[in-house]
Amino acid sequence: MTPRAPIVVFGYNRPDHLTQTLTHLAQAQGASESDLWIFCDGPKPNADRTKVEAVRTVANDPVWRDKFGSVRVIASEANKGLARSIIGGVSAAMDKAGRAIVVEDDVLVAPDFLDFMNDCLNFYADDQSVGSITGFSPFRARPAGYAKDVMAIPRNCSQCWATWADRWAEVDWEARGAAKLWRDPSLRRRFNAAGNDRVDRLHRQLAGKIDSWSIRFGLWQTLSGRHTIYPVENRVRNIGYDGSGVHTRLGQDVNAHALTEARAYTLEHVTEDRAILRQVANIYGGPWLKRVLRGLRTWMRSKGNS
Repeated sequence: MTPRAPIVVFGYNRPDHLTQTLTHLAQAQGASESDLWIFCDGPKPNADRTKVEAVRTVANDPVWRDKFGSVRVIASEANKGLARSIIGGVSAAMDKAGRAIVVEDDVLVAPDFLDFMNDCLNFYADDQSVGSITGFSPFRARPAGYAKDVMAIPRNCSQCWATWADRWAEVDWEARGAAKLWRDPSLRRRFNAAGNDRVDRLHRQLAGKIDSWSIRFGLWQTLSGRHTIYPVENRVRNIGYDGSGVHTRLGQDVNAHALTEARAYTLEHVTEDRAILRQVANIYGGPWLKRVLRGLRTWMRSKGNS
């Protein structure tokens, strides 16, 4: 039997959120057979260290060692920021285990989350059309007319996800392939197929206005022709949309409804469903006027970069 993938959690200055995240992970099926890696980022210059130290206290609480197969706490003295922390931390876990499940410090998982993620990692390991897995679904209820338990969506998820070392090693964190998007309208449409906020976000990343590992990973998925496997039924709830997060804003949650008990599912190799993509694109794209304005900005930028 393939060993369970390590769980990688990143914390910074939200001890209460981290406590809830680890508590739910500890209650998930398979937690006692899973290794837990907790990465704690260092304080920003001149920042109050109180909450940063509190996060480390939570991470080092001996209670977790009785709940998981093993626990490693890696604390940085310097502030790396979320992107550098995730890239470095996930790379370390990949070097050790060849795969990893990543959970942000404000995510509460369902009882069968770890089972679902590990089953997907095993089932899709040799399917090179799959770049990553997530336990999140943007849908509150099963989409009408869709009978499968999983969906193939050309948009990665950053709040809870998993991938394999061979895919992770391919990612170009310099995002040099972004130039292809400006030259190729079909690639831009593909990148925006599950929400036209994507090209906009990539532009902000390249301009140095945000520091996102996720949009660069998503660019790699598009350029390499891969998608993400999503469950139809949501298995996580994000509690970070309360104004406490650095990278999330108040009231920004997409779907707060998650499973509270294990649910049977069937994994299969799926292709992208056009009706599903249209619904996802509307969810992430927002109101039609916002989508139109983004589309115009993207078109103008492509002309400026052609």
